[in-house]
Amino acid sequence: MIRFQDTVEKKDTSELLSSATFQDIRPTGSMSTEDAVLFLDGLFSIDPESQDMYSIDEESLLAEIFGRFEDEFDFDFELDDEIQTVLDRFGAAKWENLSDGEKTDAINELASVIAKKLGIYEEPRIHFCDGQNGACGAFVPEENKIEINRNILTDPKEVVDTIAHEMRHAYQHQRAEMLETWQDFLYRLNFENYISPVSLADGKYLFFTDYQDQLVEAEARAFANIFTHKEVA
Repeated sequence: MIRFQDTVEKKDTSELLSSATFQDIRPTGSMSTEDAVLFLDGLFSIDPESQDMYSIDEESLLAEIFGRFEDEFDFDFELDDEIQTVLDRFGAAKWENLSDGEKTDAINELASVIAKKLGIYEEPRIHFCDGQNGACGAFVPEENKIEINRNILTDPKEVVDTIAHEMRHAYQHQRAEMLETWQDFLYRLNFENYISPVSLADGKYLFFTDYQDQLVEAEARAFANIFTHKEVA
């Protein structure tokens, strides 16, 4: 998913990174509350006679997906020595002395170690592209790749944030396909009803708050904060 930076006043995003990427952030379908209940019946083998023990109403279901905030999420994820060693290469002083090839190696290494720690069984490939200012990166599930805007390569903290954010999206998509837990189901439901911001001529957006406060985006930002809230020397 395309990750916008902190402010709404960004340039037009109708052609962010690539047309394929922008297509990816549009919902591919929708799931009604009734469909959700039927889906869960099959997923968790719910006994209809005990439905009152597992009641689902539209309001509570929507509250699980929309209107979410970063501080709601906790992760069983530690920045251990292996990750710290990789992150050290993104320190400002070290980063500016790296060659382009060394920066690419560091980015791929960070993506690999995050994939391993998250249990992503098919690691996304990294693809660098020339996107517009204000675009950072995107996960494209159809191609299992993360697109990184070359414009952010001068800012190592932004690079770390983008890699962590997009790797979390890769994890969410994997779990949404596996459908083994309630959280997996919520990921699937969110992707089926994904809210994309609509760019306006003045550079602002419609639905930006709805976009950033949906489950998959708020959680991805919260996960990235684990990495970027630790100041890189």
